[in-house]
Amino acid sequence: MSTQHELLSALDEFIVRMPKVELHLHLEGAIRPGTLLALAERNGVDLPARDEAGVAQLFNYRNFHEFLTVFMVLARSLTTGRDFEQVAYELGTHLAMQNVRYAEVMISPVQYHRRALDLDEVVQGAAAGFAQAAREYGVRVGLAFDYGRQFGVDLAWELLESAVRNMRHGVVAWSIGGDEVNHPPEPFAEVFAAARRAGLFVMAHAGEVVGPASVWGAVEVLGARRVGHGIRCIDDPALPAYLREQGVVLDICPTSNVRTGAVPGLNAHPLRRLFDMGVPLTINTDDPVFFATTMCDEYRLAARTFGFDAGDLAQLSRTGARAAFLPVVERDALAYRLDQEIAALRADLGV
Repeated sequence: MSTQHELLSALDEFIVRMPKVELHLHLEGAIRPGTLLALAERNGVDLPARDEAGVAQLFNYRNFHEFLTVFMVLARSLTTGRDFEQVAYELGTHLAMQNVRYAEVMISPVQYHRRALDLDEVVQGAAAGFAQAAREYGVRVGLAFDYGRQFGVDLAWELLESAVRNMRHGVVAWSIGGDEVNHPPEPFAEVFAAARRAGLFVMAHAGEVVGPASVWGAVEVLGARRVGHGIRCIDDPALPAYLREQGVVLDICPTSNVRTGAVPGLNAHPLRRLFDMGVPLTINTDDPVFFATTMCDEYRLAARTFGFDAGDLAQLSRTGARAAFLPVVERDALAYRLDQEIAALRADLGV
């Protein structure tokens, strides 16, 4: 066996075994096709698919807006707290299999509000599922409300009240996602200010399919300390430097960006350039079932496509721990635990 092959094998084992943090993950994009079909049947929901192969076919969208449409169609299968408990438990189990120690999972509240579902039941069902996974596997999960910006500011205020009310059930953050092209972040400034006053952390999807102005707005106007995707910041030479200096973290999702057409291919993805510029980055799956990926797959991609070594990958994980929406003492404890485990693992594997 060649030395190079041995190093690659050891690095792959390091990726599998290393403790991880995932900060950009949508509950609705992490539901197994079989579970979607079972929930749809249980709840009398008519999906445009009759088997798992049909569900998989739905994932062959051609652009970001088609992706959003499919995302919303499949979310209709979830109707009761029991449903959310089931999918949250399954996701928690999956995260544990990837050696994820802590994750933040977004729920899209508008999808359920528009169908007159009880958002308290939605949150508490998901919290119960994640709590069971925590008891069984030790993976901890915080919840975030990810508001579809295309539904306007007025409804955002109403749903923010629900997010604040459910902080005691594990909601830690408020975010905006959805149609970035037609709905810039600035109109949501007061909503975000209110979220921060209530004790919620804030983040925003920005710079995924719109240029640097979207990221500037999210950071300077909304006060987001974490930006989902943010890859278009590379188009403004001043912006990566600003993010580095201010410690604003980009939650990067490479496979997602290719699958939704945010970048034409991995060779065009700025992951490596942003990392080399010193911008704080994390690696995430976004919608792992939709994009047929896992956290281990994303770390492998960083290693094999972008040349990240064990030290670089450890830095990504460490950044995730430091950027987690946790109280300072708990965040520091998580980072220390990861540092200790990773150091021991690197010594064991010689990477």
